Amino acid sequence: MLGRFTSYLATLFRAYEADEVDAARFRARQIQAILRLTPLAMIINFLNVLVVAFALWSEPVNRTILLAWALTVSALSVLGFRGWLRARSRPEHKTASRRAMRHGVFQAAMLGLAWGALPLLFQADLHSTAQFYVGMVTVGMVCAGGFALSSMPAAGTAYVVCLGSAAAWALYSSGLEQSRGFAGLLLVYSVVVVYSVWSHAKSFGARLVAESRAERQNEVISLLLKDFEDHTSDLLWELDQSGRFVQVSSRLAHVVGVPGERLARLHGLALLRRWMPRDEQGVQQWKQLQTHLKSQRAFRDQHLSLLTRRGRSWWALSARPLVDEHGNTLGWRGVAADITDKQMAHMRLSWLANNDSLTGLVNRRQFREMLETLLHSPAQGDNTFAVVVFDLDDFKQINDGRGHAAGDHALNLFGQRLLAVSRRSDTVARLGGDEFAMVLRGAIEQQEVRTMLDRLLQALNGSDPQAADAENLPASMGVAFAPGDGKDVDTLLNHADLALYAAKHAGGNQYRFFEPSLEDGNRRRAALAQALRGAIERDELRLAFQPQVTTSDQRICGFEALLRWHHAEYGDVSPSEFVPIAESAGLMHAIGDWVLHKACEEAALWREDINVSINISAAQLTAPDFVARVQSAASGIASGRVELEVTESVLIDDGDTAVASLRRLRALGFRTALDDFGTGYSALGYLRQFPFDTLKIDRSFVRDLYTDHDAQVLVETIVAMARALGMATVAEGVEDVRQASMLAEHGCSCLQGYLISRPMPAHVVAAFIHDWQGIDEIAPAQASLQVPLGIA
Repeated sequence: MLGRFTSYLATLFRAYEADEVDAARFRARQIQAILRLTPLAMIINFLNVLVVAFALWSEPVNRTILLAWALTVSALSVLGFRGWLRARSRPEHKTASRRAMRHGVFQAAMLGLAWGALPLLFQADLHSTAQFYVGMVTVGMVCAGGFALSSMPAAGTAYVVCLGSAAAWALYSSGLEQSRGFAGLLLVYSVVVVYSVWSHAKSFGARLVAESRAERQNEVISLLLKDFEDHTSDLLWELDQSGRFVQVSSRLAHVVGVPGERLARLHGLALLRRWMPRDEQGVQQWKQLQTHLKSQRAFRDQHLSLLTRRGRSWWALSARPLVDEHGNTLGWRGVAADITDKQMAHMRLSWLANNDSLTGLVNRRQFREMLETLLHSPAQGDNTFAVVVFDLDDFKQINDGRGHAAGDHALNLFGQRLLAVSRRSDTVARLGGDEFAMVLRGAIEQQEVRTMLDRLLQALNGSDPQAADAENLPASMGVAFAPGDGKDVDTLLNHADLALYAAKHAGGNQYRFFEPSLEDGNRRRAALAQALRGAIERDELRLAFQPQVTTSDQRICGFEALLRWHHAEYGDVSPSEFVPIAESAGLMHAIGDWVLHKACEEAALWREDINVSINISAAQLTAPDFVARVQSAASGIASGRVELEVTESVLIDDGDTAVASLRRLRALGFRTALDDFGTGYSALGYLRQFPFDTLKIDRSFVRDLYTDHDAQVLVETIVAMARALGMATVAEGVEDVRQASMLAEHGCSCLQGYLISRPMPAHVVAAFIHDWQGIDEIAPAQASLQVPLGIA
């Protein structure tokens, strides 16, 4: 029982539990709470002394003792006021010692004894009215002093005990009627006041402990947030109720390019609006952000485009409102994620969906959509225009004789010269290969088109004195007018192509306008179509094979089979020319079967760890018996060694049928590859529908790999995406060791291009495999094999 009682008393007379570090901080807070009330308390003490001295001056008391008592209490009040002034003039202490607490308790006890001396010295000699008055002052000082000192409970207890005990003894010894009862009642009041003091002190202590825990949590959170900001591109931000920044981090100040002190004084939303561009997108984003803020609800990934001192950037804002217990908004807190790289990559992909990656001009898809819009425009005059199609006359010689780099330069230069002679209202496009096109809006007469084309021919032939590059780029041109020469896109472009072929047949480096008679003059296409019908029987088709090697150990992992056609009259005919003719003439099934059988027949002679990649056309892939044709062709080779390549255009033509055929082939063990990945946009959607084994990175990205940051980001993104989806990657068009090294660093699986070898005839493949020593030895190996350049 005694132990429990002792434990209860220890708990009762303990304001808080804390280690010495926290206790020192709590003691400082307790003293600060006392000091805040000290001026008022000392003034009240001094006024009470004056009032008491004045009231008792006429009573039968010893005035010398009364004056001495008044001076003592006044002196203690002055000392207390002096202590407050000294504390105010010094920096605020964060901690306080136990000695400082004991000093405070001593001062409170002394003040309590001084006031307790009042009834002890004068109670017995006073008249009843004065006695009542002194009793009221004493009780009032007990209660007021106790509560004033309640934040320091030991001082409050000392004060109440000293004053209450002295007053109770004065009452007890006064000889008044019922004096004992009054003395006992005063003691009870004093005990109640002491209990109240400790109860308030416990509440005060609990608040100190809670605040300490909150501060520690804030410190931990601040450290975690700082570590988060140091290791991520995201930013933490907070706005108060007025929209100003709160707790500006150094990283936030660095990113926006404004010093932190100045940033903390600025209105966050006004600053944000000033950074946002004034274009249509910027206005729309600002309206969306305003809507989120007015709704007073949390939001995520609100994209914003900003123009700060550090340049243009894109951010995704996520935030939630800060509210009080009544639901009133106190501000906003959230995260700003830097999505500049993602946005640039997305813009690049979107741009590639509508533009040619080499020249930057509008691509075929966007050009056709624009023609469709113009032809069906309800506005008068918008559907009246001329379409000019271009084809470089000597591009094959440039590409084969001087290399792909020279060919790319010629295409870029040609596009620049088209732009140089075009008007702002005109549109220039690259349709593919060396095919270009231009729309001349509002052109209805041949003469106005002649003037522009004559100027263009002058520029292309290098005779324009204003041209910076005088390289000769002869080209053939065909012109068709809308709507007279065609009221739909296909007819209009077909008629322009017929005029182009007429210009080529006339010797090239000139233009022709479409005439109805040209429809009967498309001799080459008809002749080629006719010649193709017997090409297999005349043994005119050949396969060339271009090797693919792994980046990890430079091992030959496969060859791509490339179709070639040499005609006795027409010579080497480009696949880009005869393949479309074969497709339109319905010959691709037979030619495709021949390629499948021939490629698998050659691959059967290679090592079993070397695969063969075969390009598949849309006509083949959508045929009902295509899977059976592939099985028949590959009967002499393991299905896992045969990889079927398709392009995005094949999937777009009849996506459902194509994907169904690919699924059946993959189930039989055949490998599948998506060719020229990255040049289109909708191919991303097909990766979700069908899991290809291989993604082939288009040569345009490889060519710009160490000169274009966007190309690096896209290649790295494609490789990472393929790895995540469990796909291999093959980079096409690798021409130097630096490109190969960067692709290997990015994690690309295989390489293909002139760095390894040009396409080679089938009879050279075995020797190439035998002599292959790796990329460092590729040049000697090629020289020993003597691969004819014409095959490429």
